[in-house]
Amino acid sequence: MLTLWFLTAARAEPTPGREIYVAKCQSCHGPEGRGDGPAARALPKKPRDFTQVSFWATTTDQQVRTVILTGLPGTIMRGFPMPEPQLDELVEYLRDLTPPQR
Repeated sequence: MLTLWFLTAARAEPTPGREIYVAKCQSCHGPEGRGDGPAARALPKKPRDFTQVSFWATTTDQQVRTVILTGLPGTIMRGFPMPEPQLDELVEYLRDLTPPQR
């Protein structure tokens, strides 16, 4: 349990990527990126779970960047245009949501 507390505490530190995530993503994707935010309950399809290793194993940073910028057709995910530095920080933060593999 100590490990989980440590990971949660580390993610709670203010970083530019985290601040963007909280402002634009957390309501649907949840505080830990599991797709369980408060707005997710009202959606017809569960938002992406960014903690899944399988998602990151088959998805490139560029694909994630494209979805962030332009949205995801067939879902409620709309695009969030932002400057490149912020986009890079957000993608880095999203990748950090995946628990370390043993």
